[in-house]
Amino acid sequence: MTIAQRAASRRGVAAVVASLALAAGLVGTFAAPSSADDGDSGEFQGVSDLHETVKGHLPGGGTQTPKAGLLNLQVDGSEDVDLAYCVDFIGGIKEGDVLPEAPWDESGVANRDAVERILNSYFPIGSGPEGHEITGTDSEKAAGTQAAIWHFTNGFELEGSNGHPAVLANYQAILAAVAADALPALGGPITVNISGETDVDAIPGQLIGPFVIHTTAASVELTPSEGVTLHNEDGSPFEGPASDGDEIWLKASEAGEASLYAYGAGVTAGVRLFADRYVQDMAFLVVTPSMDMDEVEVEVHTPPTSSPSSTSSTTTPPNDTTTTDSIVPQQGTPSTTPTTPPTTQPDEGGGLPDTGANTLGLVAVALVLLAAGIGFGVYSRRRGQSPT
Repeated sequence: MTIAQRAASRRGVAAVVASLALAAGLVGTFAAPSSADDGDSGEFQGVSDLHETVKGHLPGGGTQTPKAGLLNLQVDGSEDVDLAYCVDFIGGIKEGDVLPEAPWDESGVANRDAVERILNSYFPIGSGPEGHEITGTDSEKAAGTQAAIWHFTNGFELEGSNGHPAVLANYQAILAAVAADALPALGGPITVNISGETDVDAIPGQLIGPFVIHTTAASVELTPSEGVTLHNEDGSPFEGPASDGDEIWLKASEAGEASLYAYGAGVTAGVRLFADRYVQDMAFLVVTPSMDMDEVEVEVHTPPTSSPSSTSSTTTPPNDTTTTDSIVPQQGTPSTTPTTPPTTQPDEGGGLPDTGANTLGLVAVALVLLAAGIGFGVYSRRRGQSPT
């Protein structure tokens, strides 16, 4: 994957995270409160506009008509007002009361798991899972959610809300969802991991894998490098996005580095509690965008080219005899049969080579000349010895 491609992929992930942050903002400061340091406190600033008056009763008590819905809470260091639910029906509270922050997991709030699942699934975070949705106006959703929380923290039984039947229907839907264990737990940090063997002898056009996706995200976006395609085990194209446990095979079109990037995004949720023994306790859900990514790389090599090896060899014996091929001319065509001169063979005895009649003639001439020279020399000597 080129630098430009990696940058584009990271920009895509940043866009996903930004959209999650925007979604959190759309449900109000309840979903995106400021972070708190140890020792923070919250100042109660009254009931928000998102509430309805309901009627119901506690165990063994008479009918009461409280305002049920979201409350305004100003946390130290925050310019925004957070939206919180009451998690203690008993006790009163007035504007200006200050509540110190307390650890949620160490609190004495009854049925904490059910309460945090309600906070994590219903208004203003959402409308609940399929089959257990809440409906109506935002105030009716908030009132039904608050009444359901009181049910688990204090045993409150909702009887209804004058002129707002959706409040009771929402309350009943939430209780049914908890009873059916249909609500997800709080989301922790998003994690993404790709497992699989990368030190392999991979060649172009061959399936490489499997690579297994491990994630806490609902879905994971997969981005292969240039020239790499994603497949299932049978070679069919893998249709993304991926989920936890999915197996992916890679196929590269050419030698080089084959990469796969996996990106997961979601939200990390946690409950912040502000409690005081003398007043009503309040809690709200912190929702923070979260993301993670992982990458695997495989070196793809060009397959070695092997020349075909010969399984048999043919040896042509030397030709001791010169053979003249005869070409039979067609009728009316002059003969073009080539004439091959005779080949001189070496003498079997190992003497002088046979040169034919011309060599014998030269020897005879040489002997005659030698005899003449000798005769001429004898004659000259005799003349030199005779007197003048």
